[in-house]
Amino acid sequence: MINTWPNNRRHAMSQQAHKDWNSYNKPGTLQLCTVCQQPTGRCEEDELVDTLGQPVCEECFDNVQTK
Repeated sequence: MINTWPNNRRHAMSQQAHKDWNSYNKPGTLQLCTVCQQPTGRCEEDELVDTLGQPVCEECFDNVQTK
């Protein structure tokens, strides 16, 4: 699953607009970990990535870095 944006365009949205969009478009604008498929809790500006440049959560990042 990849995240989606209204009209396929990343842009600033109010918190309510994000909430509305995400409730009808899973995973919405959430960044999901490519390993465990859970939300990373991060955005593009502060994301953690694996060796292929894909976003990962902190737990999976720690596991990827130690292997």
